[in-house]
Amino acid sequence: MHAHEREMHKRVLISNRGEIAIRIARAAHALGIETVGIFAATDALALHPRVTTSSVQIPGDAVSAYLDGARIIEAAKAHGVDCIHPGYGFLAENAQFAAACAASGIAFIGPPVDAIELFGDKVRARALASSLGIPTLAGSAHALASHEEAAAIGQELGFPVMLKAAAGGGGRGMRAVHRAQDMVEAFTRCSSEAKAAFGDGSLFVEKLLVRPRHIEVQVLADCHGAVVHLFERDCSIQLRNQKVVEIAPAPNLDSALRTRLLRDAVTLAKAAGYCNAGTVEFLVSPESNEYYFIECNPRIQVEHTITEQITGVDLVEAQFHIAAGASLGSIGLGDQQVIACRGYAIQARVVAQGPGRITAYKEPSGAGIRVDSCGYSGYEPPPQYDPLFAKLIVTSGANTNFTSAVQRTLLALRDFHIAGLPTNLGQLQAILTDPRVRAGDARTTLLNESPALQYGVPIASAAIALFEQSSATDNGTPRGRAVATPRSLPFADGEQVVLCPMRASVVDVIAVVGATVNAGDALLVLSAMKMETPVTAPCAGVVTAMQSFTVGDTVDEGDAMVVVAPGRGTGVPTRAGNADWTSVLQEV
Repeated sequence: MHAHEREMHKRVLISNRGEIAIRIARAAHALGIETVGIFAATDALALHPRVTTSSVQIPGDAVSAYLDGARIIEAAKAHGVDCIHPGYGFLAENAQFAAACAASGIAFIGPPVDAIELFGDKVRARALASSLGIPTLAGSAHALASHEEAAAIGQELGFPVMLKAAAGGGGRGMRAVHRAQDMVEAFTRCSSEAKAAFGDGSLFVEKLLVRPRHIEVQVLADCHGAVVHLFERDCSIQLRNQKVVEIAPAPNLDSALRTRLLRDAVTLAKAAGYCNAGTVEFLVSPESNEYYFIECNPRIQVEHTITEQITGVDLVEAQFHIAAGASLGSIGLGDQQVIACRGYAIQARVVAQGPGRITAYKEPSGAGIRVDSCGYSGYEPPPQYDPLFAKLIVTSGANTNFTSAVQRTLLALRDFHIAGLPTNLGQLQAILTDPRVRAGDARTTLLNESPALQYGVPIASAAIALFEQSSATDNGTPRGRAVATPRSLPFADGEQVVLCPMRASVVDVIAVVGATVNAGDALLVLSAMKMETPVTAPCAGVVTAMQSFTVGDTVDEGDAMVVVAPGRGTGVPTRAGNADWTSVLQEV
C-alpha cells in the first residue's frame, strides 16, 4: 500500500443518473469497488441502474428523488456502502448532504464540507479570490433579497448584467439582463430554476463581460496540502449558458495568460484547503489579455473527459484514491512537471432537442474516439432531466494540431447514428465548420452572433445512409411507437387555442378560467430538459377554457392547454412560431 493511503473503499452508492453514473460505475469496477445505483420511477428503463452491482429505486418524482438526501443515505446504509459519489448536478454541491454522509460514517467522494460551502456561495468565493489578488468582475456582495434589489445593483453596475444562481452552476438559474424592466421576469425564472436544480433559489448579480472566452482549469488536490493543475479547457461554445463543445487545451491562448490562469487556480485551491477534483473557471478578454475569476465547481465536471484524454489521468479513479487518503505523490501526480499535455481533445455534447424514442443507435468508433453515453435503441429520454445523453470525445494524435482534432470530430459526428429522436448532431457539425471555432477564437456569444449555427443540417456518411435505410419510418412515426391522442378543449370560432409544443411538466399555473389577459401574459410555466419556459397568451382577451393542471402534471406535445377569446387588452399579439422545442427555447 502506498504511503498516505488507507484501504480502498469497498462499495459505493452513486447518487446520480445517466452517463455520469455509468462513468463512475466503470471507474469503480476497475478499482474493484462494488457499486449501488439509484433511480427514480421515471428512470425505470434507464441504462445506469443496469451497469451497477445492484440498484434501488428512490421514491419521489423525477427530480425530487435524486435530491432526497435523507432517503439516499438510508439506501446507502441498507446496502452497506462505505462511500457515496455524487457525480455532478443534484446533490454534488450540497454541503448538507456531504455533512450527512460524514455523520453517517460514509465517505463523500468529493471535497470537504467547508470547501463545498465556500465555493457553493459564489459571493464568498469571489471575495476569497479577490483577497488573493485574483481578478474578479464587479458584482453584488451578498445574495439578493428581491428583484428590486437586483435591478438597483444592475443600475449601479451598469447594464447589461448577469443574474446567476449563488448555489449552483451548469447554466441553471442564469440570465443576461439588458434592461431594468426585464429584471422581474429574469429574477423569477432564475430563482425558480435554481431552487429546482440545487434546492436553493438564492441569486447574485455581476457585470456582464462583452464577448469573452470561457476558460476553466482542472485542479486535483489531496487532503495533505498538495495541489496540481491538469491544464485548462476552453468552454466558450455555449447555448443559453449551457456548454455545447469543449476543447482541451484551449487553442490560440496567449502563453503568458495561460501561465497566470494555471497559477491562480492552484493558488485559490490551496488557500481554500481544497481536496479532491475541482474546476476553477475564468472569463478571458482576448483583446485586452485580461481575465476574471467567476467560480469554482467543487465536483467532477461534465467535460472532465477531455482533460483525461490529453493527460492520461483517470480523474474519477483519482477521486476514489484521494477519498481513501492517498497523496498525489502516491498516485504518481505529486510533481507538476510530470503531468504532460499531449495533443488536443474535443467533447461534443449530444442532446435531445425534443421528445422521442431512439429507434436505432450506433456510436462512432476508431482511433481517438470515446463515447460516454446512456443511450440505446428503445430509450426515450425523460423531459424532466437535462437533455444530455451522450458525449462524443475525440482526441488528436500527440504530434497533430488543433485543426486535426476538429476534423476528426466532424468525421466522428457524421458516423453517429441516432434515429427516432431529434438531436443536435447537425448543430454540432455546423459549429465545428465555423472559421472562428477552427481558428480557436470562439466566444461565449458565438451562437447568439450566428444563430444559423443552431440549425445546422446533419451531413451523414454513406454508412449512416445505410443505417437510415435499415431503420426506415412509416409516415414519420418510428416503427413500434404508439401515437398518443392529444388532449383537447372546447373552443368557439375565433378563439385561440394554445398547444403544448413539446412533452414537459407543469411547474406553475398562473391563469384561471375567466381571467382577463394581455398579449404576452404568462398563463403557466412548463419545464422540459430542466429549462423553464413561460407559456404566454397569444392575444389579449379572456381565458375561456383550461386543462385542470396541478404542479407536476405532464403535458404532451400537441395537447390543448388554454383557450383565449380575443377581446380588449394591451400589448401586441405574439407571433406563433413552429411548434417544436427549438422555438420554445428561443423564447427563453
